[in-house]
Amino acid sequence: MNIFEGKDYFLFDGAMGTYYSSKYNGEIACEAANLTHSQAILEIHKEYIEAGANAIKTNTFAANRFSLSCEQAEVELIIKKGFEIALSAAGNREVAVFADIGPIPSAQVIDQEEEYKKLADIFLSCGAENFLFETFPQYDIVLEISAYIRLKKPSAGIIASFAVYPDGYTKEGLFYQDIFNRVNASGLVDACGFNCISGPAHMCRLVSSLELDGRLLSIMPNSGYPASERGRAVYVDNSQYFAGKMLELKNMGVRILGGCCGTTPHHIAVTAKLLADNISTAGSPEQQSGKATGKTGDKPLLRRLVSEKKPILVEIDPPFDTNWEYMLRDAFLLKKAGADMITIADSPLAKARADSSIMAAKLQREAGLPAMPHITCRDKNLLGIKATLLALNIEGIRNILVVTGDPIANIERKDIKGVFSMNSSNLANYVSSLNANIFGEASFEIGGALNVNAPNFDAELRRSAKKLENGISFFLTQAIYTEAAVNNTIRAIEELKVPVFAGIMPIVGYKNAQFINNEVPGIEIDEDTVESFRDKSREEAELLGIEHSLKCINKLYGHVSGFYIMTPLKRIQVVCRLIKSIKEINE
Repeated sequence: MNIFEGKDYFLFDGAMGTYYSSKYNGEIACEAANLTHSQAILEIHKEYIEAGANAIKTNTFAANRFSLSCEQAEVELIIKKGFEIALSAAGNREVAVFADIGPIPSAQVIDQEEEYKKLADIFLSCGAENFLFETFPQYDIVLEISAYIRLKKPSAGIIASFAVYPDGYTKEGLFYQDIFNRVNASGLVDACGFNCISGPAHMCRLVSSLELDGRLLSIMPNSGYPASERGRAVYVDNSQYFAGKMLELKNMGVRILGGCCGTTPHHIAVTAKLLADNISTAGSPEQQSGKATGKTGDKPLLRRLVSEKKPILVEIDPPFDTNWEYMLRDAFLLKKAGADMITIADSPLAKARADSSIMAAKLQREAGLPAMPHITCRDKNLLGIKATLLALNIEGIRNILVVTGDPIANIERKDIKGVFSMNSSNLANYVSSLNANIFGEASFEIGGALNVNAPNFDAELRRSAKKLENGISFFLTQAIYTEAAVNNTIRAIEELKVPVFAGIMPIVGYKNAQFINNEVPGIEIDEDTVESFRDKSREEAELLGIEHSLKCINKLYGHVSGFYIMTPLKRIQVVCRLIKSIKEINE
């Protein structure tokens, strides 16, 4: 949109509805006041412009015959008058006027698309150049009407804004990241964003998880959350707080800002001043790319976490059947416990489990905790792997662990064939090529496995060095139980000079220790450790397992970049207790 070019930010007005109601007791619908109280509406527009708004919205958010319970002829009068008032308020100043269209109560509408077309046609007949669809719970109708407007006025500027709760979902169950990606991918709007329901702090949190990638993002939060006073919803004047959050959003790369319910001209005035006092160079590389400013450069997530602390990654195994709910529960528990990322194994031991990539995308989306799927070379050819990577990238997954994969058991090879079109090193090279040629700024950060229990560790280090040449940027080790594995981990850190996450898998019982030692490839536990679990109760064994893990963690804490905890037998509480102990080490 031309009106956005060359601007460090673009500031909209605040809430006409709640501000009008607070001044005039809200005895009639705000939109109807275009006809009955036009001077008051004009003055409010002017207040927002004087406060520093670069754009104002027409007072037409609920101007439709279903919301106002009136005939279409009256709706047309309200819209035309509302547009006229807004143009008059803007005058000759460089203030854009946006035709404001809100959602029509769908339960009452037989042909929803036709109703929106009528509204769009009225605005177009008035000469509207810019449109704002705001507070929508879903995007299908917005894209349909945007296409309709584009056909009639190709140069129209269109912003699509959706109402999301603090958890990122609309009332119709759509997730904000999916909305942002889908609406932008349509090519029908100039900017996509979010408004209403959520306050500025929650908007900041949601935005921090978005990949902007140069796309225009519009954020217009409520001033906060209202209190009830004599039966009326009342917003407090928190303009300084609101403005601070607007600056924070702007520093994250949000270029279109404004306010929704509860925001007054005073909120906009304080915001305008704070933004002006903290202006940066318009069109800077960071803003052109859409990457958030105020973060540690453009480092991928894991490298950024490593620069700030010792991140804790936790592996959750997907199910053999469709009972997956424990994964979501565990993800929420881990998030609360302080885990920084979850990883999802790809059918370990060559036993089919729910797909790691799909589960990683689902958990990251629903739990809000970054997820990293393991991708093996065993089960997919190049075509299948590329298809998976494309889908993962679309879903916002940015970290993957590439592994060759455990071989299929001899007895099953007659019926099940491994693919193995490449090994993990080749796969890393392939993903690096896709990063350069397809994914660009949304590239994957590629991790690899490091077997610190390998009998010939010199050979393992040579293989790891080759993986680095092919694009791997960090390693997760196999579970560490022995002094030799500890020493090999330290040696790998010194020689490979990239982040290494120490693999920790707490033992939770004697049988568990025996199984790991005898049936899990690449892992070794000394016999004394195994025997220490004999005849222990469940609680005793769990405490002992945590104790053994902490001994290893303490030896490695000053060397490794972080820790990679593998959940034993779904004992997520053991992992949460271990996370707590790790965090206490450096306090």
